[in-house]
Amino acid sequence: MTDFRMKKTDDVITKSFVDLVIENGFDKVTVKDIALRSMVSRKTFYLHYEDKFALTDVILQDILTWLDEALKKKVLLINQGIVLSDAFSELEPELRQLMRYWSRPINAIMTIPQAKMRLMDGIKDTLSNNLQTALKRPESDLEINVIGGVMLGMISYYLQTNDFPSSNEIHQLSDTLNLIFGT
Repeated sequence: MTDFRMKKTDDVITKSFVDLVIENGFDKVTVKDIALRSMVSRKTFYLHYEDKFALTDVILQDILTWLDEALKKKVLLINQGIVLSDAFSELEPELRQLMRYWSRPINAIMTIPQAKMRLMDGIKDTLSNNLQTALKRPESDLEINVIGGVMLGMISYYLQTNDFPSSNEIHQLSDTLNLIFGT
C-alpha cells in the first residue's frame, strides 16, 4: 500500500527541483536548495533520493513511462483500424491533461544535457517497442528516426505554444509527409 505522505513528499520535492532547474539551471541546484524550497530537511530528501542525479533519473523514467502508456493506447486504436488523426483526436483530452502535468518536468529535463540525451534515447526505445507492435513487423531505423523526430517536434510544439496542433494542422502535416515521401 502506498504511503500517501511519502508520495506527497516525493511530489513536493520533484516540483521544487523542477522549478529550481528551470529558474537556475541544473548545475546551480543543490540538495540544500531543493530541501529548502520543498520545506523538508536534507535528511528527508536523502530518505527519498540518493542525490539530485537520482531524482533526475526518477523524473526521466516517469516521463518515459507516461509516454509508453500513451503510445500503447495509440497503438491499440491504430490496430482497431482508426487512422492516426482520429486516434489523436480520441486521445487528445487525455494527452492535454498529461502534457499539462509533464510540460515543466520535460522543460527541466531538456535543460540538462545528459538527461536530454537519455530522454531522446528513451523516446526512441519506447517508440521502437510500440511501433513494432503497431506494424506487426520489425521497424526500420528510418521509421524510428522520422517518427521519433515527429514526436519530439510535437512535444516541442506543445512546450512552445502550450497547445496541441489543431486537427487541420495534423491533416496538413499528414498531407505534407505524404507529398514529401509519397503514399
